[in-house]
Amino acid sequence: MLRSLVTGISSSPAPEWAANRLLVATCISNTQQRGRRRTLTPVPWLPPINEPAHSNSVPLNDTTKKLLEKVIEREGTRFGEELDNSKAAITDIGESTRRVGLVVRKIGMLPQWTTNGTRILCTVLEVVENNVVSVTSPEDWYKMSAIGKRKAFNRNGPMWKVTVGSINDDPTKYSVGYRRQFNRAGIPIKQKLGCFLVTEDALPQTGQSLDARHFVVGQYITATGKTIDWGFQGGMHRWGMRGQPTRRTTKSHRRIGSVGSVGDARIWPGKRMPGHMGYEWVTVSGLEVIRINNDKQVIYVKGSVPGDIGETILLKDCVQEEKKLKKGPLPTWIPSLETISEESEEEAAAEGTIPKELLHNETFSPKIFRFTSPSIVFTDADAKRAAGRDKTKAKIAKVKK
Repeated sequence: MLRSLVTGISSSPAPEWAANRLLVATCISNTQQRGRRRTLTPVPWLPPINEPAHSNSVPLNDTTKKLLEKVIEREGTRFGEELDNSKAAITDIGESTRRVGLVVRKIGMLPQWTTNGTRILCTVLEVVENNVVSVTSPEDWYKMSAIGKRKAFNRNGPMWKVTVGSINDDPTKYSVGYRRQFNRAGIPIKQKLGCFLVTEDALPQTGQSLDARHFVVGQYITATGKTIDWGFQGGMHRWGMRGQPTRRTTKSHRRIGSVGSVGDARIWPGKRMPGHMGYEWVTVSGLEVIRINNDKQVIYVKGSVPGDIGETILLKDCVQEEKKLKKGPLPTWIPSLETISEESEEEAAAEGTIPKELLHNETFSPKIFRFTSPSIVFTDADAKRAAGRDKTKAKIAKVKK
């Protein structure tokens, strides 16, 4: 209703009653409801993302589909060479600098071992076709968004809003309004979007491709995502309640019991009761990057991050004072900042001990054990001791003649 009203006002001269009606509708839509913990449906005043399926639409034939696929493939590879990457470098990062983050996909969890044999559990995150969709200045963000009025100018100074898209998708599934932002940036249609607060000295260019090497091995990051969706759960599972006694109790073993029959005889807001559990935004800070696979665009993070397998996670630099990144690529990593591959993998592949298809261009933390290196290392002192007499055997007395 609001969308049709805005369209009618923009296409014809607006009378006084239309402006008043628009103001009232906007105020009613933005009213906050008390007690709401999550919003599972998009707000009604935003344009639809997916193209609605019409019952009277004519399906495309095979020839038209092939032609459309060729056009989509060419449109996806037309951008990227005209960017000015002369300012990108691996340099010191200031205390107030805020870099852009990555939109990654959670693959699962795998164990890693340190050089002393300690087993640590890591989360594997995949960076899938990340590109910068738009860069919004603090002045424009302050004018056009209620969130911008709170975050565009904060205690850290002016902040730019940088939108990052991930996972290329078929553009025919999305509406015209959703595709327009990608057409302006000259990049393929993205399935997932994420926004980050960035300072002026670390602004990337629109359409810039983001790599897994945007982060450095050994640094600490912050992961934000939605927790596992458990659906409707009872009080014991949702809040960890003990439950009622198992003896002399009928039909109330897992019930929460009395909720408000004493005193004011009412349910106070925030009462812990059965309901929807999970699927809420949670941020975990101080996670260490211990391994990066550059070929597969995979990041190994020590610990666990919120979300189920396949969920979208937002990664950014940690802002804690003792865990801030001191030196790294600014504003982001580009192919001209190539690093020299380590010699141990090349030697192992040349000797034939490890197949080449099992070796990738990876970066490891110094404390992580690598299976391409030997488990036992013999030094010169060990060789000298081995050359001496074997003390495990008994002495044989020599007979004098």
